[in-house]
Amino acid sequence: MAQAQGLGQVLRHVDELRDFIIELYRGFIPIKALAPENGGDGEWDRANYLLGVVRRYFNSVRVIEAPDPRARNGSRPNIVALINGNDDSKTLWVIAHMDTVPEGDRSLWSVEPYQATVKGDLIYGRGVEDNGHGIVAGVAVGKVLHDLAVKPPINYGLILASDEEVGSRYGIKYILEEERGLIKPSDLVIVPDAGSKDGSMIEVAEKGILWLRVTVTGRQGHASMPASALNAHRLGMMLALKIDETLHSVFNAEDPMFTPSSSTFEPTRVDKNVDNINTIPGRHTVYFDCRVLPRYSLDEVLASVNKVAEEFCSKYSCGFSIEVVNRDDPSPPTDPNSEVIQRLGKAIKIVKGVEARYMGIGGGTYAKYIRAMGIPAAVWMTASDTAHMPDEHININDVLSDVKVILASILM
Repeated sequence: MAQAQGLGQVLRHVDELRDFIIELYRGFIPIKALAPENGGDGEWDRANYLLGVVRRYFNSVRVIEAPDPRARNGSRPNIVALINGNDDSKTLWVIAHMDTVPEGDRSLWSVEPYQATVKGDLIYGRGVEDNGHGIVAGVAVGKVLHDLAVKPPINYGLILASDEEVGSRYGIKYILEEERGLIKPSDLVIVPDAGSKDGSMIEVAEKGILWLRVTVTGRQGHASMPASALNAHRLGMMLALKIDETLHSVFNAEDPMFTPSSSTFEPTRVDKNVDNINTIPGRHTVYFDCRVLPRYSLDEVLASVNKVAEEFCSKYSCGFSIEVVNRDDPSPPTDPNSEVIQRLGKAIKIVKGVEARYMGIGGGTYAKYIRAMGIPAAVWMTASDTAHMPDEHININDVLSDVKVILASILM
């Protein structure tokens, strides 16, 4: 265990990393890392840049490649780095993801999305929070240990993985399947991918996630002759509203442990139908993002959607299909009394002076796959809550503070 004076010296050194953090962001944010599903070619270019940085500070660094013919170099890279501790039987892991979502409507941004724009203590850019915050904090912890020649009591490990935004098949899920002994039951896992603005929230549970593609088929025709057509666009909107109403009515329980406290069911994307205004569409496709409290099974939700669609299309003589785009069943929550939660809570108190709160969220993180293996995982960071938004940003002081918390969790 580190002496108080030694820990204080380590934490004070973190305050000198402001320029390092800015330059690191400026180095990788301009390198797009979009999944093929989001119009990109994967994470290789960003991973290659980050590899050059990580190798400066860690004892061992390697890449686990998940084959994906759609991506650059035919694979999705996952970086695994380690700093050896005095007790090499236990590792504290920080796990972050390199991929981002697209910038969305460019006109809503006041800065260039793929630059790290610094304004005072804020850094703006797509991915600076989700999950650049985790990347930078994880790398900076390694830099501090390296610069001060501190050998930690236990190993410090960093995983920078791919494919978190669209299902994790080529990221942490692939790593856990290919190398089952990499993360051990005795290890401590922190996933800096969600949190609160004061840094007090430790996420210990997640809702189930179900993404659905709902397609209605009718008959295409001329817009001036609606009687000879069956307007799939109108019917699709009507069905989407009926599904939305039913899901909120049937699955209406609340759990104060979660934020938000209820299940959420949001119609989001709509696929293009026809090119011209004077044609009645014969096909309409809408997508739903469902975040479901663990008390409900995703099979129940899916059955409810199918029942609504069957009854609706029987009444209106249209066809339909319900397809699962992505599904993540909830994992057992992390016990607040587990070692990783207790260490992290004490470190938050030391560094930030606030008491930790244990909560659940609707967002999905890598932690669910760790928990599914029976390994406790804590999701935590100080969040600006701007992920996926225009003008996504982080506060540099929050990143510095989070580096201190992780270091305290390792060294205490």
